[in-house]
Amino acid sequence: MRFFAGRVDARRGGGLEGATIGEVRCTAKEREVFDTLLAVVEHFKLDVTLRVAGGWVRDKLVGRESDDIDVALDTMLGKEFAEKVNAYLEAQGMETKGIGVIQSNPEQSKHLETATMRVRDVWLDLVNLRSENYSEDSRIPEMQFGTAKDDAFRRDLTINALFYNINEKKVEDFTERGIEDLSRGVVRTPLPPRTTFLDDPLRILRAVRFAARFGFDVDEEIGASASDPDVQHALKHKVSRERFGKEVLGMLKGRSPADAVALMAAFKISPIVLQVPTQSVVDAVTDAADRLSQYSTRCVEGALEEIASTDAWMDEEKRVWLYLASWLLPYRELQSDGKKGKKVPAVGDIISNALKLRSKDAETTVHVHESMALAKTLLTNKDFTRLEGGLALRKMGETWRLAVLLEALCAVVPGMSDAEVPTWAGEYAFEPDAAPADVRERVAAGVKAAVSKFEAVEQRVASLELNECWETKPPVTGQDVMAALNMTKGGPELKKWIDKSVEWALENPNITKEECVEKIKQGGH
Repeated sequence: MRFFAGRVDARRGGGLEGATIGEVRCTAKEREVFDTLLAVVEHFKLDVTLRVAGGWVRDKLVGRESDDIDVALDTMLGKEFAEKVNAYLEAQGMETKGIGVIQSNPEQSKHLETATMRVRDVWLDLVNLRSENYSEDSRIPEMQFGTAKDDAFRRDLTINALFYNINEKKVEDFTERGIEDLSRGVVRTPLPPRTTFLDDPLRILRAVRFAARFGFDVDEEIGASASDPDVQHALKHKVSRERFGKEVLGMLKGRSPADAVALMAAFKISPIVLQVPTQSVVDAVTDAADRLSQYSTRCVEGALEEIASTDAWMDEEKRVWLYLASWLLPYRELQSDGKKGKKVPAVGDIISNALKLRSKDAETTVHVHESMALAKTLLTNKDFTRLEGGLALRKMGETWRLAVLLEALCAVVPGMSDAEVPTWAGEYAFEPDAAPADVRERVAAGVKAAVSKFEAVEQRVASLELNECWETKPPVTGQDVMAALNMTKGGPELKKWIDKSVEWALENPNITKEECVEKIKQGGH
């Protein structure tokens, strides 16, 4: 990942490494859908050209399948054409489908009304091509029907501004740079970046997401424009938090979340994206801590490449939580102001309110951070007993590996355990391959050491048969305890004995309920 000025001479290896730019090959289902749309045009003698726009074309050109079909219309609104589709289907005696309409919201940079419907069991988004003019006193555009070329130059990136002309069955590259940029691995805007970003500031995050997803280089002008005060003001005030969250989630699920975090830092947009909740949190997060966000995500990325067992336990959800926890590591001990003046974890506040992700994502990420102290006890005592390990794992739950890995990295990787994260850590995070050889060697050795510690804990847990011990129910119930002690109501005493029975079961997995009841009667002896 790097910035460049002008043309690039060579591709950087990334998400599309080894890919060649070919032709669009439609599946049988896609051809069936497109033939149906063309039949609608013919049936009603419509003067309209149908084009698939954006990501579907990009992915098809590099040999990837895509179910994200956006159909652009040059003379009709999406809803109007959708109604024609249903009228045609009805005339043919076929089942019609409901039409959904997503209204435009220019104040939030959502400029176009979009109609959605299913055709031949395939979801389509239908939208008109656009050409926008701006009034002198407003950044809100006045939408007008435009040509495909007008529309292409209004899109976010050249690689997303390609069209597949359904009528003529050919690819159209009106910016004359989309196919070249896709081939060379470049993220670039069709118009000057400042113009593109002021049109819709969220496009800064889309540039980040696609650069990280494909491992592409970033046009130098994008970096300069992303840091422009007017652009940053627009990003902060014109884009809904839900749209922020959607892009961030795409980054975290993508090929390299570490690339995305590094680019957001380079563009100086991290504080806007995270919407750091209170001034006390802002003051506590130094430049060194910002470097830690980048560096920790990069080290997590390196560790995951080294760990052999990830296929067995790492799913997409856990991967998102791990990268959220590493990205927000500098905030883990900070509090922000919640409702009614109550202090809440800053990390949870950021995830819930700045990114509008699920409550589960916020709660789990906070839990991973809180579990790191327990993880430390397992990492520092390699011969922990079944009782010690079991009690820790029951508190950490299914995300215990995330906490252990993050704590292991913090403990042994150079730069992550220092009070002041060194400058080179940020440089390494942005472009590891460009870091000095001695830095690369030190970091690689640290990551390997952390992985070794992580795997030692993992092996110890397996040997003690503690996997999923947090799912195991106590061997006795509340009724069992009350009967054994002739209790008439519950309370702290009841909980104490239930917890004690869990400890006995961890020490002796073969203990029976009857044996536990007898021990309770004997006062635990």
